[in-house]
Amino acid sequence: MFASELIFATIVAHYIGDFSLQGNYLAKFKGKSDYVLFGHALIWAGCISAVLSYFGVFAWWKVAFLVSGHFIIDRWKARKKDKSRAYTYDLWIDQSLHFLQLLVVSINVEPWLSAFILKVIS
Repeated sequence: MFASELIFATIVAHYIGDFSLQGNYLAKFKGKSDYVLFGHALIWAGCISAVLSYFGVFAWWKVAFLVSGHFIIDRWKARKKDKSRAYTYDLWIDQSLHFLQLLVVSINVEPWLSAFILKVIS
């Protein structure tokens, strides 16, 4: 089924972009520099966007949603003063919100959203 393949592929891309391609430098400095964090969010969104493009459901609003959402979520987690739950509770929240992002971009709502945005800005 197309939907299950898309969801599976976005989850794989998520793990590649969020963990495998992060590297030590990004992991160490994304909590200290918004520029580094933005780079991490952009790499992650690029991985997801490649999958969306392959399945024919790519849209630029999805890229903006992915980058900004990932940036906000990871900034929240990285800048928390209490790190005692960084690899438990906070990680579960972080990953759950990222999976919610994947579900949103996997649903092809572009015609409705595009019409809404055009109506708002005109």
